[in-house]
Amino acid sequence: MGFDSDSRGRWFEPRSLNDVLKRIIGDFGDSGAMYAIHEHWNEAVGSTIAQHCSPRRLLDGELLIEVDHPGWATEIQYLEQVLITKLAQLHPKLELRQIKVQVKGS
Repeated sequence: MGFDSDSRGRWFEPRSLNDVLKRIIGDFGDSGAMYAIHEHWNEAVGSTIAQHCSPRRLLDGELLIEVDHPGWATEIQYLEQVLITKLAQLHPKLELRQIKVQVKGS
């Protein structure tokens, strides 16, 4: 236990790092959507795709995914509706309508 940073002398209970991260991420204004996407990414896309494709940004229902090779961009575009459905099942509050793909370095 310790004092908070504003020196009001308020004591806090110990919290897990996971709880702290969820609270911080929730304060970003997207209701924790990007945190949820990252949390469920491997489950949603599988480990092979996850090694080559990373979620980067969610804006107005559009998820930007960065891939390390143009071939993976084609794969993600092909799987777009499947991924949208799977991510929505894993995180029902997610308002994802579209996926945009960007090749890393381009």
